[in-house]
Amino acid sequence: MKIHILQEVSEGDKGFSLLEVLIALVIFCIAVFSSITIFKSSLLRFGKQVGEKKVYSEAVKVFNYMERYLVSAMCEEDPRIDFEGESEYIRFISPFSEGPESDLAKFNIYFDREDNKVKVSVIRIDRKENNFNFPAGFPGAQVLGENISSFHLFYYDGKEWKDRWNTAYITEPELPRLIKVEITSFPHKVEGKRYYERFEKLIRIPVE
Repeated sequence: MKIHILQEVSEGDKGFSLLEVLIALVIFCIAVFSSITIFKSSLLRFGKQVGEKKVYSEAVKVFNYMERYLVSAMCEEDPRIDFEGESEYIRFISPFSEGPESDLAKFNIYFDREDNKVKVSVIRIDRKENNFNFPAGFPGAQVLGENISSFHLFYYDGKEWKDRWNTAYITEPELPRLIKVEITSFPHKVEGKRYYERFEKLIRIPVE
């Protein structure tokens, strides 16, 4: 009789088979691996977004400053007011502040390859500095944008794009119709990978 009872209990409580345990382990491992992959992807995406936002803000600072003064750039034959632009720098004269009585200033916006920065030098035209000539070297400089690996300018005359513009060598001086500014950010690392971001802006110069 006792033997019969023990047989019934053992037959009703079989437990887990080895196959069931292995299947459960496989499902558990897949779930953990999937969670880790999703988490890693989220971190990577977040890192890229933070990096993109930072370099974009640097590019926007350069774009906004250049547009603010370039749209009012001057070019005249008498008195001689020139506009000089190369691939990595641009020099021009523009009102320094807003309003009908605005004073003028000489601007030199350029790319500093050693520091990976776009900088600007400004010389106010006043009683002490009352000529319109660009000096060989502009004193002082402030940073417009940093962590920049390349900075290129292109000039549109209404028909084609050019990589330089100098009204000193133009018989009838005129400003370019458009200026294209291209900025590539300095590569930032996310999860061991380097990412470059390239930004572009067209600045339209009003034609009188």
